[in-house]
Amino acid sequence: MDLKNIELKNSVNSWIEAILDAVFPSSCRICGNKLDINRKACICLSCWNKIRIITQPACVSCGKQLKLQHELFCGDCSRNKMSFLDNRSAAVYDDVMREAIHLFKYGDKRKLGKHFGDLLVEYLRQNGALDGINAIIPVPLYKNKRRDYNQSRILAEYLGEEFNLPVYNDVLLRVSDTRAQHGLKKEERIMNVQGAFSVRNAGRIKQAIVLLVDDIFTTGATADECTRTLLAAEANSVRVVTLARGE
Repeated sequence: MDLKNIELKNSVNSWIEAILDAVFPSSCRICGNKLDINRKACICLSCWNKIRIITQPACVSCGKQLKLQHELFCGDCSRNKMSFLDNRSAAVYDDVMREAIHLFKYGDKRKLGKHFGDLLVEYLRQNGALDGINAIIPVPLYKNKRRDYNQSRILAEYLGEEFNLPVYNDVLLRVSDTRAQHGLKKEERIMNVQGAFSVRNAGRIKQAIVLLVDDIFTTGATADECTRTLLAAEANSVRVVTLARGE
């Protein structure tokens, strides 16, 4: 099936879903209330509005929400320097955002990608993080763990289209079948991803300022290891953008 037919099929499916939802309204996957026209895919507007957007002050290095206006760095970044220049996250990873990202990743709710993409775009337009960027690269999944889609790739491609930047999905590869980072201590997270990535087609990023895109930033272990791999392949520098940041 060629691209035009695929696009037509997706468009028809979207219309069918819209009609079915209008006739047989579905429920919000978070609170259970009936969805209306203001929904964000499978999430009602009321739940969506509970997402906590990160505001200033935020750590200039990792993007963590801070409490005191005079603070520049969080405690971790005051003690340890990451390999990337900085991370910017749109929202705090708690409550609704945690459930929404889980639906996006594991609930086959890829339509949330558009709404998450819009959230990221608006945040970046207000808070920067794209100055001087030459290329966008998503954090990859391991080949044997790939679902129907990579949520980080969806976000990266959305940003690439909105900001007219090239997205390279075949440069950074995950070559090791690592454990899920969730539930691991910081030191375990670091060890878990060591040597987990490699670069192909390195010429595309030589001396480039790369924007690395992922869904969640917690300790920064994955972003840091990806950055080290990209810098070893002669990228000039790496900045990171993530949908949500752990507290």
